Amino acid sequence: MLPGVDGDRREGAGDPAEEARDAREVLQGLVERVTYHDPETLYTVLKLAPEKGYEVASDDLFRPGRASAVGRAVEPSEGLRVRLCGRWGEHRAHGKQFEFDSLEPLPPADERGLVRYLASKAFDGIGETLAQRIVEALGSDALEKIRTDASCLNGIRGLRPDVAATLAETVVAELDRHKASAFLRGLSLGPWQAATALATLGADCERRVREDPYVLSDEVHGIGFKTADKVALELGLALDDPRRARAGLLHALERDADDGNSFLPRTELLRKTSNLLDDAVDPAVLETTLQELHKRREVVVEGQEDGDARVYPPRLHHCEQGLADRLTKLLAHETPPLADEARVAALAHEQGIELHPDQSSAVLGLLSSPVALLTGGPGVGKTTILRFVVALAEAAGCKVALASPTGRAAKRLAEASGRDASTVHRLLRYDPAEGGFQHGPDKPLEADLVVVDEISMLDLVIAYHLAGAIGDSTRLILVGDPDQLPSVAAGNVLADLIESHVLPVHRLTRIYRQAAGSRIVTNAHHMLEGLPPDLPERGDTDSDFYFFPADDSERAADRLVEVVTERVPRSFGLDWMRDVQVIAPMYRGACGVDALNDRLREANGVGGLELQRGGRRWRLGDRVIHTRNDYEREVFNGDMGRIVEVEPDGRLTVAFENRRIEYQAGEIGDLMPAYAITVHRSQGGEFPAVVIPVVPEHSLMLQRNLLYTAVTRAKRLVVLVGSWRALCMGLENQRRGERRSALAERLRAAGER
Repeated sequence: MLPGVDGDRREGAGDPAEEARDAREVLQGLVERVTYHDPETLYTVLKLAPEKGYEVASDDLFRPGRASAVGRAVEPSEGLRVRLCGRWGEHRAHGKQFEFDSLEPLPPADERGLVRYLASKAFDGIGETLAQRIVEALGSDALEKIRTDASCLNGIRGLRPDVAATLAETVVAELDRHKASAFLRGLSLGPWQAATALATLGADCERRVREDPYVLSDEVHGIGFKTADKVALELGLALDDPRRARAGLLHALERDADDGNSFLPRTELLRKTSNLLDDAVDPAVLETTLQELHKRREVVVEGQEDGDARVYPPRLHHCEQGLADRLTKLLAHETPPLADEARVAALAHEQGIELHPDQSSAVLGLLSSPVALLTGGPGVGKTTILRFVVALAEAAGCKVALASPTGRAAKRLAEASGRDASTVHRLLRYDPAEGGFQHGPDKPLEADLVVVDEISMLDLVIAYHLAGAIGDSTRLILVGDPDQLPSVAAGNVLADLIESHVLPVHRLTRIYRQAAGSRIVTNAHHMLEGLPPDLPERGDTDSDFYFFPADDSERAADRLVEVVTERVPRSFGLDWMRDVQVIAPMYRGACGVDALNDRLREANGVGGLELQRGGRRWRLGDRVIHTRNDYEREVFNGDMGRIVEVEPDGRLTVAFENRRIEYQAGEIGDLMPAYAITVHRSQGGEFPAVVIPVVPEHSLMLQRNLLYTAVTRAKRLVVLVGSWRALCMGLENQRRGERRSALAERLRAAGER
């Protein structure tokens, strides 16, 4: 530790027996240069001058007495004395280097080392001459003296008062930073976790963590309950401590929200929390803690005192009630029709389209209501209806805004309508700096009609903000397929809107002639009814739907790779890297997303530079998908591209459809491999060809609506690979995983008021 720093050491540091046991080595010395440091990933490259006893043999790969060291650490200052634990390794480009997994700051070994430390870049305005004078005046314990009483710097020749004040502040900050970092690393937090906790909680983090270890999971992004709970127990917190009960209740509630639920029944929340805490907390303590959380508005308990009471995270309760109230208010407005039967017929004649009476009725209904819902599966004419609605609304002088939950879905909507479309976030003008939307009740959208497609993906929070941005005189049309998977985040918006029977719902069911000739469309509807797909005769190469049998998962994976990389390109003239998307139900297993991405990457064969980050390899030519909305760089969740540059320092460049985006090392977490993606990740997208593994090991996820969602992502070709029995089991499984939501109930209650 630096002088005056009484931090915890990493377990085993300084214990030769422990180091021998885990085969770690030690390198100790002075940091001569910080060659590279990434503040996001903490990846650090150091040039070290080893101390006596830690000398590095001189050979062709080293300057005499110098060593390269790489690892993850809060950036050390040049001139700092450190102790590294790790192993010697050989890098193919940079030669021999010490790969450390822990870095411990040490006090300067002598006054010469102290001078060098004070003269480093860490202390602005202090050169070697001033550093020498400070050490001569204050001695070897200069840092502790400065931290204790900054006035000790008064009178040192050449040291201006402003520079002395900055020096004192920096010494305190540096020592506190190293002390806090050592404390956090002593709790077995990884380098990135310790650095993030330090950046979030500040130099006072040790006091805050000791007072309540669960501040780590409450406030620090990337640290979960299990890690915080482990830290709490390491710090001696009792198993039945009320702080542990509070953290367990909140975690159980949030984990359930991550599964899509808006609330948990009170008795179930108490049971899940008790299981989470290994039944170590008395039920009476949990009951009392829950009541306290409700009083402090950290949860909302709604309903009776018995087990039927609902417990909500406050934000979800607010959004559920607010969405119901806003939709009810919008529905109360009287809106004159924007078109009549004659105008609909005239437009149909103009476009050479013969509308079925159900379609005409849907167009008129959608243009007559303040809020309305259009639903239906593939091939039933939703796109045609949307085009008619938009054209007729514009002909009536309306300003129309189009949006979808994801970038890919917005692109499809734009192509279908022939007009600009955006994501819902962009429509509402999300402000990343403020973390909120610019459009809302105080600044509604400047549109006469807002159309939102693919609302099966719309979660409760976004639906609430969308409804709040709809002005009193603006019409809202929502479009979606209720048989697809629900949103990833909490809520059951589309199903609740239909179930409420408060909104006018126009459901199209008739499959039209052009779509009826496609096995993709007919089989999608068959699968919804639990019927096996209709397959072509053996040797038929004119179909758009095929099944390739494989007995087990390993064989299915082998065959899937062959189908994707050889059969589909050969038989259908498709470029598999561009046109074929593998969609799998799960990440794990031989036919899971992770394994298939590895297999297909190797089949791609594009080699050269590669790097490893977050347990994943990234290689030149890899197909990737962006996983969050980045409004500053205009790259969005679901955008797909290919890696076209890999830099040795950890940067990647990805070519998307219309532009290239560079990712710094700390931004690579926004990417995932995309040779194979999950069904949820595919929602809103459409691909020329889709290949789907169907194997028994995915039985927990194989459900009718999941298979239906995957199949309906394809435009030209669907290929299923795997077990016919597993497919039939999935089609028999109608279990959708009931989501707990009271939106439909609130809508009905609001309508009755």
